[in-house]
Amino acid sequence: MSERSFVLATGFPAEQRNRQPFSLGNGKWIMLLEVAVGFLLIMVTVWTPRPLQTRLFWISAAWLAACTALNIWRSGIPRFRVPSLKAASWMVGAGVVLAAGLITLAAAAGTLHGLFGAQDPLRHAGGYMIWAIIQQYIQQAFFFTRFEQLTRNGVLAGLLSALLFGVVHLPNPVLAPVTFLGGWLLSELFRRYRTVLPLGIGHGLVGIAIALSVPDHIQHHMRVGLGYLRYIS
Repeated sequence: MSERSFVLATGFPAEQRNRQPFSLGNGKWIMLLEVAVGFLLIMVTVWTPRPLQTRLFWISAAWLAACTALNIWRSGIPRFRVPSLKAASWMVGAGVVLAAGLITLAAAAGTLHGLFGAQDPLRHAGGYMIWAIIQQYIQQAFFFTRFEQLTRNGVLAGLLSALLFGVVHLPNPVLAPVTFLGGWLLSELFRRYRTVLPLGIGHGLVGIAIALSVPDHIQHHMRVGLGYLRYIS
């Protein structure tokens, strides 16, 4: 597939072969502003107590949606690449294997426990899977693609988006390193396959396995930011 046909198939620019230095020309200041404000809103949200946190959550969501709409106005509706069944299967399958391995180790160590919350486990897990897919969309389709256009370097864009993903999960000692390393790997997969859904499913499976396997006194019910510090067992 040629580079031109790849762009038409994905709706996102392929990694630039001409690796020019970081440049903010040609309207890239707008992209940088979108990234900076989006990340700042997310950070303020996770470090703000309720009920103000709920309002900030929706403000953040509105900003991301507005930036997405602006990008559609600038470049047209993005068309994600549909990966082959084989590629999608092994991406999801890798998440299944990793999740099963974590649960097996937890069972052997005696740390396996139920999901936190009043909802039944299936509804809880289903809600988390949807949230994991949304997170992957934000990380890849919002942050990664803009970093890729700003830096003209897909590898660097993946590292930057993974770094932001990890920082958002501070000070959780489990989720912060896992989301940085996992975020970098998922960004590399997105860079190659330009798909979100199987990555989100794999993310969700591993996240549920961590919630079941790591003791709550360590991961604080998968909380981040102020919620992690205010956790009471």
